[in-house]
Amino acid sequence: MTTPCPSTTDLRGLVNGSLSDSEADSLQLHLERCETCQNALQEIVADGDFWQSAAQNLSDDEAVGPGLERVVEELQQQSPEDAEEMGEAIELKLSFIDPPTEPGTIGRLKRYDILRVAGRGGMGIVVKAFDRSLRRVVAIKLLAPHLAGNGQAKQRFIREGRSAAGICHEHVVTIHAVEESPPFIVMQYVKGETLEARIHRNGSLEVREAVRIGKQIAQGLAAAHTQGVVHRDIKPANILLENGVARVRITDFGLARAVDDASLTQSGVVAGTPQYMAPEQANGDAVDERADLFSLGSVIYTMLAGHAPFRATTTMGVLKRLCDHSARPIREINPEVPDWLVLLINRLHAKRPADRFPNAEEVATVLERGLASLQTGNATTMTVPTVESSVSPARGGSPDRMVLVHHEESADGVRFYLGTQFNADKS
Repeated sequence: MTTPCPSTTDLRGLVNGSLSDSEADSLQLHLERCETCQNALQEIVADGDFWQSAAQNLSDDEAVGPGLERVVEELQQQSPEDAEEMGEAIELKLSFIDPPTEPGTIGRLKRYDILRVAGRGGMGIVVKAFDRSLRRVVAIKLLAPHLAGNGQAKQRFIREGRSAAGICHEHVVTIHAVEESPPFIVMQYVKGETLEARIHRNGSLEVREAVRIGKQIAQGLAAAHTQGVVHRDIKPANILLENGVARVRITDFGLARAVDDASLTQSGVVAGTPQYMAPEQANGDAVDERADLFSLGSVIYTMLAGHAPFRATTTMGVLKRLCDHSARPIREINPEVPDWLVLLINRLHAKRPADRFPNAEEVATVLERGLASLQTGNATTMTVPTVESSVSPARGGSPDRMVLVHHEESADGVRFYLGTQFNADKS
């Protein structure tokens, strides 16, 4: 039976958190399947009056300080190990921020009132701000202080912001504007937590939830890859879980590079997060969309295991495991993982890009079918597409469909793919 669409009041209640847990869960399930209600929700959160009140609500628990001094203090507190050497650069970089004119803010940047410092990473500082013209809360990414004076870094920051701005998809954080002087990127503000924070707090996720999140990440990556953009740093910290609407948003394309843009490539630089990067990234080889798929495999593994698949006490140790060894079988850690999902992770983790899925869209399709089987509990036959197949006589008979289990090299260089078909209901 089809669930009736919720009222506008219910949708507003979902966003502002006034619904009960059971009401929110029921509405989230409906939103997952109803595009009409998804669009209605987008219109609500884009409404100026709503965000005017939301801006006040979101800043109620924020610390208010005396302008630039507070900004510098917050940044130094977040990174005490390099606060001393970063302090002077931070003040210099933030010198273009004007004093605040509104209560509850710590400064102004053009038409944006800065509410607080949200954090900082290798490429930039992120602040939460209020757009006075469009009356909405946004996130602003400023180029990191130590890169502000580097012309090449500034050019890459702007160009990659513009590349990511071309991605329009519900599972990718929207970029509203890219400014050159001073260099900053204005993005959609997503109220929620990162997947990393969720795993850190609760440990491994339930299989169905992991598959749902993995499917949405794959769909977002497919949209980015269609625009010729490779993320290059897919990891739990860059996956936002939007409060109230059960939606995943991929963020931080700071390492992204358009596939056809090699003009800013710096030879010998390994960019990415070691525990989640692909072997070709670790080796400094050419990278394409399939590197993101390897990282997606690591993210799904982490959701199911509660920790990253390739771990060591040093960065070099991680990179060696990544390039030379397979991850510990996920079923040894989490026996609830169904066979088809084990096979999907194995193929995403293939060391050679050619042995992985050809694109993110195919990964999303497999995960969507798998999610349907988990949600309905039907005995649906699940298979994972392969690069090539080979029947193993030791199994006694020819299975209906071959799926990738593992691969190995023979003396003459022939690659074998061994496996068989499994049913989802065996999980």
